[in-house]
Parts: sequence; C-alpha cells; structure tokens
Amino acid sequence: MGVSAAAPLFLLLAPLVIGLVVGLQLLAHGGLGDVRDRMALFVRALLATALAAALAGVAVVLPADRLATVFVVDLSDSVGNAGRAEALAFVRDALAVRPDGDIAGVVAFGKDALVERLPGELDDLDRLASTPVRGATDVGAALRLAAALFPDAAQQRIVLLSDGNDTTGAGQVEAARAGARGIQVTTRTIGLGAADEVLVDRVDVPTTSRLGEELEVAVEVRSTIAQPATVRLYADGVLAATERTTLDAGVTRVVFRVAPKEAGFHVFRAVVEAARDTFPQNDRADAATLVAGPPRVLVVPGDQAVAADLVAALRTREGEVVTTLPELVPDDPATLSGFDSIVLVDVPRVRFTTRQLEALRSVTRDFGKGLVMIGGPRSYGAGGYRDTPLEASLPVEMRVRNRERQPDVALVVVIDRSGSMAACHCNTFDRSQAVQLSGVRKVDIGKEAILRAAAALQATDELGVVAFNERASWVVKRSPLGSIADLQGSLGAIDADGQTNIYAGLEAGVAALEEAKATRRHLILLTDGWSSSGQYAEILARMKAAGITLSTVGAGGGANPFLEQLAAQGGGRFYAAVNPASIPDIFLKETEQVAGRQIVEERFFPAIAASSPILRGLDAGFPALLGYNGTTVKAAATTVLVSGRSDPLLAQWQYGLGRTVAWTSDATGRWAKGWVAWSGFSRFFGQLVAWTFPGEESGGIEARFVAGPGGTTLRVESVGPDGSPRDFYATSVVIVDPALEQRRIDVPQVAPGVYEAPVGELTPGAYALRVTQTLAGAAAVGRTLGLVAPTPAEYRLLGTNEPLLAAIRGATGGREVAGAADAWRHDLGTTAGETPLWPWLLVLALLLWPLDVFLRRVQLTRRDLAAARAWARAIPARRRRVATRPAPVQGMLAARERAGGEGARAALRDGARGRRGPAAGPAGADARPSLEAPPAAGPAAAGAGDPGAGASGGGTGSGAGAASPGRRPSAAPNEPADTLARLRDAKRRARP
Repeated sequence: MGVSAAAPLFLLLAPLVIGLVVGLQLLAHGGLGDVRDRMALFVRALLATALAAALAGVAVVLPADRLATVFVVDLSDSVGNAGRAEALAFVRDALAVRPDGDIAGVVAFGKDALVERLPGELDDLDRLASTPVRGATDVGAALRLAAALFPDAAQQRIVLLSDGNDTTGAGQVEAARAGARGIQVTTRTIGLGAADEVLVDRVDVPTTSRLGEELEVAVEVRSTIAQPATVRLYADGVLAATERTTLDAGVTRVVFRVAPKEAGFHVFRAVVEAARDTFPQNDRADAATLVAGPPRVLVVPGDQAVAADLVAALRTREGEVVTTLPELVPDDPATLSGFDSIVLVDVPRVRFTTRQLEALRSVTRDFGKGLVMIGGPRSYGAGGYRDTPLEASLPVEMRVRNRERQPDVALVVVIDRSGSMAACHCNTFDRSQAVQLSGVRKVDIGKEAILRAAAALQATDELGVVAFNERASWVVKRSPLGSIADLQGSLGAIDADGQTNIYAGLEAGVAALEEAKATRRHLILLTDGWSSSGQYAEILARMKAAGITLSTVGAGGGANPFLEQLAAQGGGRFYAAVNPASIPDIFLKETEQVAGRQIVEERFFPAIAASSPILRGLDAGFPALLGYNGTTVKAAATTVLVSGRSDPLLAQWQYGLGRTVAWTSDATGRWAKGWVAWSGFSRFFGQLVAWTFPGEESGGIEARFVAGPGGTTLRVESVGPDGSPRDFYATSVVIVDPALEQRRIDVPQVAPGVYEAPVGELTPGAYALRVTQTLAGAAAVGRTLGLVAPTPAEYRLLGTNEPLLAAIRGATGGREVAGAADAWRHDLGTTAGETPLWPWLLVLALLLWPLDVFLRRVQLTRRDLAAARAWARAIPARRRRVATRPAPVQGMLAARERAGGEGARAALRDGARGRRGPAAGPAGADARPSLEAPPAAGPAAAGAGDPGAGASGGGTGSGAGAASPGRRPSAAPNEPADTLARLRDAKRRARP
C-alpha cells in the first residue's frame, strides 16, 4: 500500500497556507479564548491541507491480484485458414477455463489491428468478426493496440497467436515497450508451418543496355521441397521463353537470354508453375530495363500523303522513323519514351483522345523527349487544339493576337431536332441494323457544340441557329453575337421529336444568309442523315450564287453518306463524327477555319528573327511559302523564323525536361511547294527534329524502393563524375506504375548525395522512373530507370519465424503457451491500482468550512447555556399541556368568539357612558392598567381607587376609574372617535 499524487507540486501549498493561517492567528486579537483559539487554528489548518491534497490528486495505491489477458490473433494470409481456425479454438478453450475475477480481451490483426472484444468477463467467443487486411502482418501494431486496452488495477498479459512473419519489423520494438510497462507477452505458434510452397524470389536484368546486346535474365525460384516446375519468361506481355526444370529444396536459378529488337523501356516477367504450391500470389516477379539505340522518331500524319515528303527527308538523316495513325498513338508516357521525338503532321484534334494528349505532354515535360508540330489546314487552332494539353506543350498559343481585323462572319447552325437525334441512333447506314445506345443525347451534344462555336466568334460576328424536324424553326435569329442575351437558355428549348426534313432546315438557313451583309457566310449542318427528299440541287445553286459555304457533321456512325456530297458541293468540309462526343471539337475547329483568323494563305518569304541550331548551314536563304497557321508566340519561347506579317513561323523552347518546336507552315505542296523541291529540305527538317532529341543520360544516378513499416520509400543516390555526392539539387521524379498511371513527386535530400521521399503502398510490378536534378548555375542531370516493386513479403516469408517469437518473449519475460490454462497462470508480480482520494477530501473541506465559521463567529455565554437548559427542561411540560386540553377545537373557537363579542359590547357601553356622564376625576385621567403593578382584586382595592365608591354601595361606578372584574378600562380621551376605530380598539382589548 502506498500513496501517490498526480500533481505533487500542489502539496507544497499545504505548509505555505498553514504558515499563513498561524501567522494571521497570532496577529489577530479576537478574544476567543485559548481553547477556542486552538480549535479554530486546527480546523483551518486541516481545511487547507485537504484542499491542497485534493488539488494534488492524492490517491491510495492498493495491491491487486486480478489478471487481465488479451489474446492477439493473427488473421493474415500467411497463417492460412487452418491457422485461423486453430487460433479461434485455442481462444475458446482458454475462455472456458477463465478463473472468476480475471478478465479477457481479444485483438485481431493482419496489416492493421482491430479490437474484437474489450477486456471484460468474457466466457465464450463463437467467431472472429473482425476482418483486417490480410495481405501483410503488423505484429507491432497489434501489440501496441493490445497494451492500450489493459485496465490499471490488474496484472497484464498478452497471448500472441501468430506464425511470427512480421512484414513491418516493428514487433520487437513494441514488445520492448510493453515489457517496460510490466506487460508480459507470451506466444503460441499457429499457421501453415512447413507447408509446400514455391515462389519467384527475384528477377535480375541489367537496368540499361544497348540495342543489339543480348540480355541475361536470371530468375531465382525458391521451393520448400524438391519438385518439377515450369518457368516462363514474358517480355512486354509476350511469351519470350519457357524452361522446364526440377527445383531443389531451397533456391534454384534459371537463366534466360533474350535480345530486345527495339529500343525503349522493356518489362520482363517470370512465372513459375508447380504442382505443390500454396500461394499463387508469389508465383511471379518482374524486372525492367531501358534499351538505348539510335534515335527513333515517331511520325503521326493526318494522312499519309501530307507526311510522305517529310518522312522521306527524315529517313535520309535520322536512325529509325516510324509512322502510325493518330488513333494508335500510345496513351502512356512509358511506351512513348521509347521514341526520341514525336512529330505531328497536320493532324486534327478530333483524332486524339485527351489521354493521348496528356501522354504527349508528359513524355516531353517529364521524360525529356522531343515534340514537333507541323502545320496545315487541320493543325493548330484550325485543328481544334485550343486549350488542350498539347497547346501547353508547344511554344505558341492557338489564339491569334494583334492581328488586323478580318472581314465579318455570318454563321448559321442548322441542327437536327428529329426523334433520331434523341440518342446515338445507330452505327451503320442500314436502317435494319440500327442499334439503340445509351448515353448523352446527340441533340444535347449539338447544343454544347454550338456554344463552343460561339466562343470562337467576335462580338460583331453574326450567329443564327435553325432547328428542324418536319419543319424548320428559328431558335436564335441571325444577329450579332454581342446582342444575343442568353444563348445557352435559348438552346435549352431544343428537344428531339418528330421526323427529319433536312431540306427545310437548309432552306431557312440559306434564306437568312442571303440577306446577310458579312463577307463570309457559312452554314454548319448537324444531323444523322435520315431525311426525306428535297430539291438540293436548287438550294446548292442558290448558295453558290450568294457566296454561302456549307459544312456538314454526321452525328454518329449512321450518318447518311449523302452529307459528304452536300459538303463537297457546298464548298465546305464533311466530318464523320463516329463518336458524338467529338462534335463540340469539330464545331470549334470549323468555326475557327470559317472565321479566317487561323489560316493565312498568301505568298511570302520567311525572315530570320533569331539564330538557332536548326538553321545551321542554311544561310543562303529560304524559298517562298504560300500559307501558314496563325498563332501567337509564348513569352518564354524563341521565334526563329517569322512570316511577312511578323507572325511566328518557326518557334522553339524548352518545356520541362524536353524540347518542342512549332512549324506553322506545312511540309507539302499546298503551302511549301517551293520547299519540297529545295535542296535544303531534308537538312532543315532533319535538324529541326534532331534539335528536340534528348541529351545523353547522366551517370551516377541510381534509385531503389525501400520497404518499411509506414510503406515504401523511394531512395535516390546521386554522385558526380568524380564520385563526390551531388548535394543541394532540386530533385523530382516522375513515376509510371504498372497500370500506366503517372505521378510526379519531389524528393528532398536526407544525407550527402541521398534523397528520399515516401511513395506509399505500391502495387507489385515494374515502374518506369525519370529522375531529374537541377541546381542553379549547374547543368541539369537526369536519368530514366526501371524499378520493380516486389511481391508483398506476406507471400515471400515462409514457415514460422521462431527467432522473432523468441525475441518478443525474451523482451517481456514471457514464455511459450502450451495449454489453455497457461493463459491464466498467476505468476506475474503483484500489481497495484490507484484509488483517488480527492472526492473525499473535497467533502471533508466542505464540512470543515462551516465549523470554522462557527468557531470564529458564534460565542455562547453561561446565561445562554442556562437558558438553553431551561428551555430543554420545559419541553415535556409544554408537551403535556398541549396534550391534556379537553375542549375540542370547534368548542374552543366558539368560546373565543363569544368572549370576544361580549368584551366588545361591554367596551362600547363603557365608552358611551363616559361621553354622557360627568368628567372623570384625577384618578380617572389614566385608566390604563400599569405594566409594573397589576390591578388589585377585591372591595378594598376598588374603594381605594375612587372615594365615591363607598357611597354608591359598591355597585358599578360611573367614573372612568371604576374597573369591575372582567372589564377593561375605557379608551383614552385622545383616541379616534369614529365607530370603526372604536370597534378595532375594543376588539384588541378584548383579546385574552
């Protein structure tokens, strides 16, 4: 038994307050007397001591013999179903023999720890309802949670049921902390033990190599038993080799030799197949390598004809030139990083997905590859690239600024509102094969497209919208765009219903444009092509006569082929929007072209605005060009060549880690007719593309993944050519995961030449990394690497980790639990529990306070004590008088009323006589009885008061001094004379 205090400093207040009380008592002159003075001093000192002890949180420490046991059950995958069933059976057996007074709790854990049962008088456990993540084992988290559940007044024991395969390494640390708190950790082994298992431990391959080299891919396979197996090697998802072998008990090394046929980032995966195996999760492992080769250029043309001359020129100067359709461009930066530069040749935006454009931007910015855009009628702003990721990558903006105002434009959109536009109607022209698809209605996509088109017009340009089904109606009448108050609200009234009559819509649009004064008048027809017949030849002739052009957009794959004929005869363009979601981009591109601000077609000679390696050896001058795309150069870019209007023709800049170039003219006979036959054509475009190639990979940069308790950490180690660490570099890493998703992280420095950053939990597989380091005043360095996140340790740690379990037991003085009764063995040191005393001390202080006030403020004399004793003796007598009254209450009240009435009447009679009779003599001047001398009784007393009393024969006198028995003296002469006052006075005197 002992005493403890939560805040012992407050105990110092007790002697200070007691000293203050004694000092004040000595200085006081209360005159209380010695006894009372000592008593008051004692009470006040005791009161101060109680308050100080309460503030200090004084508690009594008492020994406790109650045992609290928490069962910590491993439910991870490594113990298997058999281990989980064994653990539950042991816990149930232990609860069945729990001694009275002892308490039990249960914690279940895997990757995380959960409370299954709080400590209490638990008798049975039918099942383990907790479901932790089973892909890892965190023994440390489980021990930490269990230690936090114990009550104070109990002996504390943890029973750990596990195979000891701790995947975080925190088990021993938490066991040491538990031992320091007096908690004993005992263990019981569960799990699969020596179950048959085979796994791929690792795949070794050089991180970098050159094209043409043969790579050695070494696969390490671990097995618990000797057995035959098949090992397969996949390169970039394609089976590359197969090896049948006999595995030894232990590690078997299988070597493959492969020669990559292409440069770039390659991923190898080894898979083992064996008959006797437990976990399929560990039967594969990955490795990655970066194969360097001669420069590779990917050319993406809008069509093969516009890129033929450029591709031929590049092949005469560069290593490997690959062409592909825009739709087939990879949408992940890791695959695109296999090319040194990507060249887009007059490709419209609608042929790319947003994911592809993001990949093009990322491979330049984050992986240091080159990007070139070649102009044409379907490129830059005319191609719909405004506000896209590609625009952010290029050195020019798609908007045209500071340009002389072009002629006004009158644009009328003719939109189909028939029932066939209610959804994506069909995929073919054949009505019999129509298939109803779900999604956004085509008519609603058309509304969005009109809004996009309006965004490309000036406020002075005219816009009109005609909607048609069987008949045509104006949704927005042709008027300047700036005067249209609510374009979006007006378009909201368009709904899909009825039949289709394209002719009616075109006729209304043409009639409106015939009256327009704008120099450029254009129609855009949006429909799926289902229509009744009409006099199209006549209306086309009217359009040609009025200078009106027509472009058509087929909404969905079922658009009627005659729309293409309409566009060709109407002097415009036809767009087959197989994917209706591309219609808004088509409208924006078409409007940009019609507005005439994105295309400039005139003859001019390029002028040099700045020097550049692209122009090396081309000092003799350049042939004339016939047109270009209008753009605006960005502030940080370099304009190398300009047009006759000083618009950018050739611009370059550094974008992130890579370089990009914008050539706003084309590479065909339309605008560059004189260039195709020019002798410097191949040199110019060869140097243009070569300028965007990435530099050599920097040496001395290595990276690896480090697994830890809180997740995985990326560690980058960087040294210079002389072996000295690269310190204080701003380090960033772009990571592309196996799902081809990418993220960018900053990696701070933690040691000389060492940079680390957490990357969280990683999915097993190969990762592509681009490490970039920059320092002010020094050249930037970088390297592309391939790293592998291995199979989780949960599936690589086999058997039972008995050394870890023994270390946990040794840190806490525990032992191996043999039977259920061992969980309740009372062999721990006696523990103690604290019982707080501050509530009782506060009650004591509250009781002492009034006693202190009483001793100092209340003084009793001997007379007070004698009066108190007399009052106490009279209590029985008063009780007897009250108890022996015979008259009932009603009779007493009646008698009182009669007495009161008779006395009042007598007083009234006496008063009346006094007013009628002779004046009272001297003796009657004050007829009130004296308080000191009570009136005498009998005839003698009566005669002494009035000399005339004897003459009257002893009867009732008429004077004021004649007082007969039972009658009070009359009122004083100065009392009120009114009747009501006399009645009150008489009543007062009549009261006994």
